[in-house]
Amino acid sequence: MDAFLRDVRFAFRLVLKTPALSLATIATLAFGIGLNAGVFTIMNGMLFRPRVTVDPATFVRLQPVYSGKVPKHESPQFSTTDYQALQARATTLGPLAAWAVVHARLGTEAADALTLLVSCEFFEAYGLDRVQRGRTFTAEECAKPAVPVAMISDELWRRRFGADPDVVGKPLLLNRQPFVIVGVTPPAFAGRIRGEGIWVPYTNQPAFMRGVPFYDDPSRAWLWVEGRLKPGVSRQAAQAEANVLMRQQDTLAPERSTAVALTNGAFIYEPPLATFAVLIVPLVLGSVGLVLLLACGNVTLLLLSRAVARQREIAVRLAIGCGRGRLLRMLLTESLLFAALGVPLSAWVAWQAPNVMRAMFPEMPFYPMDPDLAVFGYLLAMSVTAGLAAGMTPALESLRQRLAATLGGHEAGFGRRSRSRNVLIAAQIGMSLVLLVGTALLLRVEYALGAPDATVDGAHVLIANYDPPRAAARPSFQQVAARLSALPGVRSVAYARGAGGEFGGQGVPLSVRGSQSTVRRVAVNLVSPSYFETLNRRIVEGRALQADDGSATVRRLVVSEALAHAWWPDGGAPGAILESAGPDVFEVVGVMHGDLGFAGGSFDPMQAYELAGDDPPGGLLLLRFDGDPKPLQAGVRDALRDLGPASASLPVTLAAANAVMAERFQPLVAMVGMLGVTAIGLALVGLYGVVSFAVARRTREIGVRMALGATRADIARLILSSGVRPIAAGIAGGFLLVVPGAVALSRVFEQTPVPVRAGDPLPYLCVAAVLGTAALLTMLVPARRAALMAPAQSLRSE
Repeated sequence: MDAFLRDVRFAFRLVLKTPALSLATIATLAFGIGLNAGVFTIMNGMLFRPRVTVDPATFVRLQPVYSGKVPKHESPQFSTTDYQALQARATTLGPLAAWAVVHARLGTEAADALTLLVSCEFFEAYGLDRVQRGRTFTAEECAKPAVPVAMISDELWRRRFGADPDVVGKPLLLNRQPFVIVGVTPPAFAGRIRGEGIWVPYTNQPAFMRGVPFYDDPSRAWLWVEGRLKPGVSRQAAQAEANVLMRQQDTLAPERSTAVALTNGAFIYEPPLATFAVLIVPLVLGSVGLVLLLACGNVTLLLLSRAVARQREIAVRLAIGCGRGRLLRMLLTESLLFAALGVPLSAWVAWQAPNVMRAMFPEMPFYPMDPDLAVFGYLLAMSVTAGLAAGMTPALESLRQRLAATLGGHEAGFGRRSRSRNVLIAAQIGMSLVLLVGTALLLRVEYALGAPDATVDGAHVLIANYDPPRAAARPSFQQVAARLSALPGVRSVAYARGAGGEFGGQGVPLSVRGSQSTVRRVAVNLVSPSYFETLNRRIVEGRALQADDGSATVRRLVVSEALAHAWWPDGGAPGAILESAGPDVFEVVGVMHGDLGFAGGSFDPMQAYELAGDDPPGGLLLLRFDGDPKPLQAGVRDALRDLGPASASLPVTLAAANAVMAERFQPLVAMVGMLGVTAIGLALVGLYGVVSFAVARRTREIGVRMALGATRADIARLILSSGVRPIAAGIAGGFLLVVPGAVALSRVFEQTPVPVRAGDPLPYLCVAAVLGTAALLTMLVPARRAALMAPAQSLRSE
């Protein structure tokens, strides 16, 4: 310990002796470590922590796994009957809450708002002691018949109602139905787990799902169930009791066998998300990890430069008998001190990261993203790792020298240090290339969304909301389509139900008749027959929907290619019969290539399309056109106003399809682009420092060459050629690293409107050209300084 404290004191003296170098080293490490800790803070809060802030150790989520003669369900949800049985009979659980997510038209806006249907126990389970205004739901409001009341979040109250102190008792329009606001939750309420914060008693379910009574159907598994452990009860005991209770419920459904798992409620345990997280978590942490490695590389280059100046000191220590292991510990203590001094700044960055995230996405649901012990443990682990990684190479290089040569006044090991620097520069260039290629692939997606040759050609598709009022004189969709089709440049007009599909986003649980295949929740989107033509959607099997499909005895569907492949990997989807838990029967008539995020509400590949009736509900109007969209937008507004007084209240919001789709990529592109720019900045700073240092060390050599007749062009060429080899090696090595990452990125986004294409050579070539050119331009400054050096001055420098 005494030796360690002496090393720390000596390291502090070195920090004070070289303040500029020390500040640069500390700031570089703090930036890399803080960025990693900040991203980990966000991912930890969004994926791995319970979603409650009050006593999270007692919070549990119940996840059923169905088996037996019935097909396995994908979503771990309960029916109303099963939930109420657990609620009434469980002795190990306290408040047991149920909730479901639906899409609802909020006010007269075109956009849908995520709304939570909840039981009365929801607020207690999520730790709400008291509301900010009003009250929570009463038992009568959560019982049948349903009472149209709602609670809203503080965030929605301030944004939509201007923090009106008299908001309690005022109406809130959801799907054109008035709900009375009875309360406002406090800021950052943990129960705002979807959307901006709207809660409605779950007995109102039919009003949000086209009147289909999920609530009264014991076969409909539609509710997520969460609750609290009673004091002194373990998670294992509660799980055992829940399994016993569900086995009793299975006697009411002889073909079903149910097991229940209890989790802490973190999103990572949701089955659909768990599969996605296997790819996205390594991608995100790997990306910011590359930035930290780049920062460590820059610090290593700085310490290597200082190691040259300390050659004689290290040689003297070795000559008087100091062991190499003892010196290695001293040198590593110095690099660890640099990392430790950057911990406060890194912790501040990690603390601010959630605030930055919330500012970028103000409508994001609540996540408990304040740093916890896991974050600080990760921060300390990254600090130690970065300190060791940055200091190991300079420490080993300092000890690898010939004492006689160094003590005799000759620089030792310069060639080896040059090789070490070249390796580090190559590594930095390669890691920069990986991040820049990721940015380029996503930018390529944004470009493709608006390109004329895109699959959808979104630049020539206009989206207008369609939310006609419930009035006898309102125009039919056919009248609207005919009027809009008469506008100059309009080639076709289509209708789509829009976000959420059928049943407010819950989807229809479907299975293949006569098969034990998985029951899948399929978002059934109501569309017009012209939908596929308007959006250039290719039918790869069977046919598209036709006008007479609405009069068939069974409901006819066109399914997405991903859904068809999941059920019929060898083809043969057309003609198959799908069954739901209720009386509905569906016939597949065709398979559509790809999927559209803006028309289905998400990039969920499990989509199906059904013919909308003559009087469809509110949704989207899709217009394919030629020419300039600006005059067309004005024509659409005028055309809707001309259709009569009932249509005058249509809230018209227009946007190009490519803009709607590209908007979803912009935050991701911005974040990856920030990492890419940071990476290339760090790499170029390191390259500039290395070349400048090499020029300074070769001053005498340059003077001798010029005295012997070398021209300024020869000197500049000499300096530039010394950096070309590591740059080329870095670009080549970066291509080897980027291929697995690009493949993983393409798998994450394979179901988007224009998927990421890992095999597209253009992003790779462009990034390599830009990175190589930028690196060479960075070297021009020290190369020019060397070329302009006077020979006499160079020879007198030593």
